[in-house]
Amino acid sequence: MRNKLVVTAWLLSSSLYADSFSFTIYNDFFAGHDGHFTSAASLIWLEDDQESNNIYSSMLVSMLQGIAVPLDTSKHHNAGVNLEQMIVTPENTQLETAQYNDFPYAGYLSLSTFLLEWDHDSFIEYSAEFGVIGKESGAEFIQKTFHKIIGSEQPQGWDTQLSTRYTINVLLQHGVKSWEGHVFDRFESDWFNHYGVNLGTFDVSVFGGTAIRIGHNYTQNFNTHYPYLKSEANLLRCDRLKQHGFGWSASAGLETKLLAYSAILDRAVNNGYETHKNVLNTLACFSGSLYHNHHHMRLFYEIPTPYVKEENKINIFGGFEYSYRF
Repeated sequence: MRNKLVVTAWLLSSSLYADSFSFTIYNDFFAGHDGHFTSAASLIWLEDDQESNNIYSSMLVSMLQGIAVPLDTSKHHNAGVNLEQMIVTPENTQLETAQYNDFPYAGYLSLSTFLLEWDHDSFIEYSAEFGVIGKESGAEFIQKTFHKIIGSEQPQGWDTQLSTRYTINVLLQHGVKSWEGHVFDRFESDWFNHYGVNLGTFDVSVFGGTAIRIGHNYTQNFNTHYPYLKSEANLLRCDRLKQHGFGWSASAGLETKLLAYSAILDRAVNNGYETHKNVLNTLACFSGSLYHNHHHMRLFYEIPTPYVKEENKINIFGGFEYSYRF
């Protein structure tokens, strides 16, 4: 029996070797106040980014080729999954009735599968996301449990949350390192650009952005952290020379999004809420990262323009990301 347990443990550990996991959370705790965007979290698994015989990646490659997606077989292909949850609420969470001059209560839970096609300088991401808005998202339970733990007042209006709706979305994103080099003959640096499109019943939008990074001994990856909670590409290691020891980096970027449809905002308007979306949104983002061997920790802040026309103040989103490479 003991030998069977040893063999089982070895098989499990060997199957995870070089796979990566990442956990990201947005919360008021980091920024003090982030308005209606109460909290959000994601958990990502990425299959080994240096193996050529990954089963899950091979399966997704075959599926995409089967529907005539033009994949480049000369590049790496790695796949994974992403579990996300997002919670929005009105400013005043102590009223039991719907506040039609503010945001509705709404939760969103989704599971996406993605494939990354990449080389050292660029990537293309293909992603399919299946989600649910409403009580099945678990948002009420998560927020009330968290407030109970930290001793905060319980939100009172979850009985008015948006009703259940299941969604499906696809994402296509391209990113490229436009420049790599050194500054002041001492610090490593890179300039990263990306753009993409969301299509589906949850979000219809196009987006793009740019970011500059400076640091020392940081992991050679793709410096992308937008759209929210979709940081799959930054788990890739673009150089086979593994990063060892302590490293750091600081990053600043600017993102732009053209939003044609939002399931939460548009449904809220249909239900009588005054939440008419802004079509054009911009976002300034700043982050600092620490690296040590297989660990990566990132603290970030994002300053978006208002997502609805009725809001005229600027909120700050804050969050934390931790990833580990087995």
